[in-house]
Amino acid sequence: MKDNNSHHLKFNPYLEQLYHSDKALIIYKVKDGYNLYTDFSKKIILTNNNIKNFINKATQFKFKKKETDIFIGFFGYEILNNLIGIKLKKQKGLKFPKGIFYKPETKVKLQNNIEPKK
Repeated sequence: MKDNNSHHLKFNPYLEQLYHSDKALIIYKVKDGYNLYTDFSKKIILTNNNIKNFINKATQFKFKKKETDIFIGFFGYEILNNLIGIKLKKQKGLKFPKGIFYKPETKVKLQNNIEPKK
């Protein structure tokens, strides 16, 4: 739980509640504002063994039924190189993650003109 005195501005009650919760969230900048994603139902940590299965599964959402039929995350350095055919020497000292993706269940659209309530 966040400290109630950590900020002095009041926002939309849902955003205020989300801010004070321990829920993870991801915010993306989009053309007309921001998209906020939360309530993640899946966490997929990529490995060289599951990358092809993940890509096949992720592309099944091509014709998504809901706006949250997406995965949000990143490909790590090693997997990106493997996908584009670049071979690297074993670099055991580097601890780059292979990649991680989340499936959100909630999307909140925030417009550019958000103004805090004082």
